[in-house]
Amino acid sequence: MKASLSLTIALFLPVLVHAQECAGGRFTGMVFTAIDSIPAVVFGTNTGVDGTQHTLRMDIYAPADDPLQERPVVVMAFGGSFVTGSRADMAGLGGMLARLGYVAVAIDYRVGFFFPTTSTTMHAVQRCVHDMKGAIRFLRKTVAEDGNPYKIDPDRIIASGVSAGAIGALHLTYMNEPSELPAPLVADSASLGGMEGTSGPLGYPSNVMACVSLSGALMDTSWVHPGDPAFCGIHETGDNIVPCYTEQAYALGFPTGIVVSGDHDISVRMDHLGVPHCYLEYPGTGHVGYLGYDEANALGFVVEFLSGVVCGQALGCGIATGAAEAAAPSPALVVYPQPVRDALHLELPEAADVVVTDAQGRIVLSGRFPQGHNLVDAALWPAGIYLLRAQGTAVRTARLMVAR
Repeated sequence: MKASLSLTIALFLPVLVHAQECAGGRFTGMVFTAIDSIPAVVFGTNTGVDGTQHTLRMDIYAPADDPLQERPVVVMAFGGSFVTGSRADMAGLGGMLARLGYVAVAIDYRVGFFFPTTSTTMHAVQRCVHDMKGAIRFLRKTVAEDGNPYKIDPDRIIASGVSAGAIGALHLTYMNEPSELPAPLVADSASLGGMEGTSGPLGYPSNVMACVSLSGALMDTSWVHPGDPAFCGIHETGDNIVPCYTEQAYALGFPTGIVVSGDHDISVRMDHLGVPHCYLEYPGTGHVGYLGYDEANALGFVVEFLSGVVCGQALGCGIATGAAEAAAPSPALVVYPQPVRDALHLELPEAADVVVTDAQGRIVLSGRFPQGHNLVDAALWPAGIYLLRAQGTAVRTARLMVAR
């Protein structure tokens, strides 16, 4: 009888502790007005697209003056077609999550120009997955060996990402058996570290309790099985960069020969299997456009999902309206039309230093632009994918497609 009582207490204690955390509005409202930021923490190294060794870093955002000793973690991966982007692009989302009570971790992963083929594109996804796994193993190592300096709960880690970063997060979460490794990756899998890779310390697990995908895709939904981690996805139905449904994937405007399933069809698979999930769909042909025209509701949807997961509650798949203030850290950057042919219209919510880079990382535009409407001559830019970065009081980014 004593043994049974002890076992019952051991099983339900984590649930009771998490319920106490969530009772005061933590995770659904902006409980914390100040955050701690720890930049450029090195978590590993690995060989980059250019063949050189790359040092991999993470920026950590956490609630300031927080008495909680074990806080859930959201690992975040940026977008950029696996060619461009940086962890700094996730600063706004990281600050929002920290104010809600999470430890948010914006990671590096290896990006760089490659000519898109089936093999090169799959290897780009694999690099992202390996680096995310290395970051997660590093975080668990700090708990086991370093006295838990970031006050994290190693059993409550969520993978998340935007666009290419979402693709990486999805593959980390659901492509988790050696038999699921796509054929083009099998030949050099052993030399690259197998499913885990060699980014970050070895000897610790890299599994996650849930996945958040903002306009991501998975190569094969059959990799999702009953009992897999919970899923949250948001997608625009006519997304012309990462498909919402099941279609061939394009990279830098080129066909890859890879058929992928976007967040809609992933959610359909989850429905069939009974895997807990939440899915929000927007009309239109934009790519992650909802983070511009409906940011508070879109991120409020994610916040509601995350709070259900970390608090051990049933997923309601609604919008955490109490998080609206936290979920709208800065006014939106607006660029149009998409695709661009001659003139790019740029709407800035504040004066900013603007840099536009092409798929190879070359700068095609750099300058200081005033708040409001700006007209940019893009007539001489070659067709392709570009990243626009506007640095004011906040960092804002947008993906551009130039057509000829």
